[in-house]
Amino acid sequence: MPNFNSFQELLTYCQDNQCGVAEAALRYEEAYSGKQREEILAGMRAILQQMRDTVSSGINSTEKSMSGLTGGDAKRVMDFMNQPECFLSPIEMKMIAFGLATLEENSRMKRIVACPTAGGSGSVPAALIAVEQDKQVNPEQTLKGLITAGVIGEITARRMFLSGSAAGCQAEVGVATGMAAGGLVEMMGGTPEQVVHAAAISMQNLMGLVCDPVAGLVEVPCVVRNGLSGVQAAASATMALAGVKSFIPMDQVVEAMAAVGKLMHPSLKETAEGGLAQTPVAKAFTERFKSQKNSPDVISEPKE
Repeated sequence: MPNFNSFQELLTYCQDNQCGVAEAALRYEEAYSGKQREEILAGMRAILQQMRDTVSSGINSTEKSMSGLTGGDAKRVMDFMNQPECFLSPIEMKMIAFGLATLEENSRMKRIVACPTAGGSGSVPAALIAVEQDKQVNPEQTLKGLITAGVIGEITARRMFLSGSAAGCQAEVGVATGMAAGGLVEMMGGTPEQVVHAAAISMQNLMGLVCDPVAGLVEVPCVVRNGLSGVQAAASATMALAGVKSFIPMDQVVEAMAAVGKLMHPSLKETAEGGLAQTPVAKAFTERFKSQKNSPDVISEPKE
């Protein structure tokens, strides 16, 4: 049975069996779960469809979250896409909007796919779905990208906790962006080596990212981080497909991230005791939130 305890083991298996990362991941899941391939694929298709549904509902909604902190930015980005002042490409704008949409839906208590966590759930759908739409990619290739993203998260989780409270936001948005980058490479027909290089390039760039949610809510800065993460994943994937390699092997990148997470001060690990959560505006909002959280009224957005 294939058992990928490291990315090097994954690459060796792909090389020995002349297969891609998604195929290797499927063989692992078949052996590990005892399920038939079609059952596994049906489950993954359902997950991918939920990601599409979340994006679709999120980009059309102006509903605010219960706190009033977030909501409506995904639609703003989509509406801005065709304005003369917009200097990003349509696919980049979609990635931003789709990432925002997913986290805004999470903040509204709607259904999302934790990938690998709720706080990092926007990266993978933002990147994969935007590319699928813009490049008219066969949905089965998108499915391969999602499967590849999943195995990247699985192997990473064996080295470090995928939790902001354990290792900061590098373990949530950081890992999610690496998953998305690798998934994009697989989706576009890249080699297993390019898949892993893309993930490594992306994750090392977000190493040390702290988890500093305002008032302890998964909204600020979580929503905008997810909005940006799809674009970063795409940039990393593009670099890898162009032949750029990570000097540090992926396994060592993950080990370094785990070490950084252990060194990170507790105030920067989802406690809302450091970073942006302790800025004057954030602290003022937190006080209002604590005093009004039992009220049915939506708390107003903080003023600078």
